[in-house]
Amino acid sequence: MNSSDAIGLLTVVLLAGCQQYPEVPLDPSVPSRSVTHVMGTTEVPVDPQRVVVLDITPLDAAIALGIEPIGTISYSRAPDYLGDKASGLEIVGLFNQPSLEKILSLKPDLILGVRSVSEGLYPKLSRIAPTVFIDGFGSNWDWQNNFRIYADALNQSEQAEELLADYQQQVEILKASLTPSPESLTTSVVLDGRFGFIAHTSTSFSGAILQELGFKRNSAQSDKSQSFIRISREDLDSPDGDVLFLIHYPNTTTKEEFVSDRLWSKLNAVQQNAVCEVRGETWAAGRSILAANEVLKDIETCIDQIN
Repeated sequence: MNSSDAIGLLTVVLLAGCQQYPEVPLDPSVPSRSVTHVMGTTEVPVDPQRVVVLDITPLDAAIALGIEPIGTISYSRAPDYLGDKASGLEIVGLFNQPSLEKILSLKPDLILGVRSVSEGLYPKLSRIAPTVFIDGFGSNWDWQNNFRIYADALNQSEQAEELLADYQQQVEILKASLTPSPESLTTSVVLDGRFGFIAHTSTSFSGAILQELGFKRNSAQSDKSQSFIRISREDLDSPDGDVLFLIHYPNTTTKEEFVSDRLWSKLNAVQQNAVCEVRGETWAAGRSILAANEVLKDIETCIDQIN
């Protein structure tokens, strides 16, 4: 049996319902260590060399830690904020639809993913290589703990703590330098797209960063029970604020369209020319250390522009 036949046979086995199989055992000759994550505890190589990432979040984390993955899922485009290191990687499938056969062919020794995206595939992925998942939404400061989990799996915990300490220092510097002070401003974070008008609350990824800086939120976006809330077009209070961050993806409402909308043009933030368009890949999709640093830069630029 040649190698392609073997891969095909194992893929059939994986697809046939691998819930009955335990995680693939590591080669006894490969030094390993235990990593605890949202799906349990997994033995991973001490020095993983062939890492596949199945979301922007682990891609962000790996690049931040100096790791070049051998494979990733396909995005509409490579995240701009990750630069050249995110382009040219082997593609293992579409977002939330990775190809098990393609992943298997890359012979990974570690797979990093997100439970909220790929939970149903976890047993099958674990039969290919040790697999570590985070919960996924990066809510309420969880993004920092999620980054630590990925760093633990990559055996880069010390470097991760240095990066988080640097991030925290940048938060304090920015908090002290912003004028007017964050405590005097109410911020709003919204997205107007094909799934409706959605606000990111104080427990979302970007909301947690804004809260660290001391910004206030309106009553609706202060809701700590959920990270995202749907807003009716007739509700002009829930999306408003002294500063409005409009999250933009391709095919979602742009700032130009937003400020000229018949209803949204009535918002205080629009009338005060205090709407800043920000990228969805950093404010919503990245949910890790490099994205967080980009959010800080966006906030500084926005506050400077509206003054």
